[in-house]
Amino acid sequence: MIEKANKSPHKRKKSILKIGMASVIITCVVGTASSFVFAKEIKVTVDDQERVLSGGMFQNVGEVLEDNGIELGDQYTVNVDTNSVLFTVDTVEVKSKASGELSFDGKTIIYQSEAKTVGDLLREYHIELGDLDRVVPGQSTALEDVKEVKVIRVQIDELPSRQVITYTTQNKDNPEMEVGKTKVVQAGVDGESSQVERVLYENGVEVKREVIYDEIVTAPIPEIVEVGTKAAAATPAPVVETPAVAEAPAAVETPVTEPPVTPAPVVQPPAATPSTATNTIPEGAVKMTIQCTAYTATGNATASGVMPTANHTVAAWSGLPFGTKIYIPAMGTTYTVEDRGGAVTEGIVDIYMDSYDACIQFGRQNLEAYIVF
Repeated sequence: MIEKANKSPHKRKKSILKIGMASVIITCVVGTASSFVFAKEIKVTVDDQERVLSGGMFQNVGEVLEDNGIELGDQYTVNVDTNSVLFTVDTVEVKSKASGELSFDGKTIIYQSEAKTVGDLLREYHIELGDLDRVVPGQSTALEDVKEVKVIRVQIDELPSRQVITYTTQNKDNPEMEVGKTKVVQAGVDGESSQVERVLYENGVEVKREVIYDEIVTAPIPEIVEVGTKAAAATPAPVVETPAVAEAPAAVETPVTEPPVTPAPVVQPPAATPSTATNTIPEGAVKMTIQCTAYTATGNATASGVMPTANHTVAAWSGLPFGTKIYIPAMGTTYTVEDRGGAVTEGIVDIYMDSYDACIQFGRQNLEAYIVF
């Protein structure tokens, strides 16, 4: 027992040295292994560009991104918490936030948002839409595809009102009143209607208006005007008297030579209306196609007070004043408006002719005409 206890000090020192060297070797091996065991690679996508980054397993994501030159600001969004340790993450996605203009309720702001759609953006800013309101573009539109979002407030009002109905004027022929004279026999009175209009407003601006209710409260009373159609009496032509022939008295005793008889003056018949035949288009005339009919003598003067003349007189509608010239190339004649007719409405003229047979032969024709007002 004493011999074992008294071993050589040299042998004990040698054993301690071996144990120390073994510890150093083990520490080196463990440290080297740790450097492989505690490192990790992750996939990082920045605005659709993918990279592979490496970092310590217990580093947080933000540190690894910053160590690799990826600095995050307010304009970016990350799909994971940047304080997460690396061993809990496999992929990291970094994207720029959507940005643009948002207009609503009379104001416009610049937004930077992580919202995915227009609808998400409205919810982020606590904007609610009414039943008629709308947003442009629609709520399902991807926010990254737009730069401007507009909220349109829609309002519909129904506005009652009273409207004036203007009276009309009716002309009534009076054969007992001379041509050119008129007389109001019934005064016109305006009427009134009750209306309701539906008005559409967008952001306070009127964009559409329509009448949805219209009822006559008081009907208008037309004005009735009598228009004279009686032809003015024709002035009789002056009568030329033939002077009597004086006879010389007979002498009782002395034969008397009778004076020569003075011939009675010859009364010339009135000259016929000069022909208006022509083939020249009047200067300043208005060209139009009119429907032509024919009429003949009735024994009465025209509505203008003169007797009708063939190749000269036509009856026309009231829009053409008496004296208006109408040149009809097919007839080779320039006519004058001197008459009216019950069937002569706008676009129709009635040409005066010498005989009934001439009227029948002419019939009804659509002819080119030139009107000089």
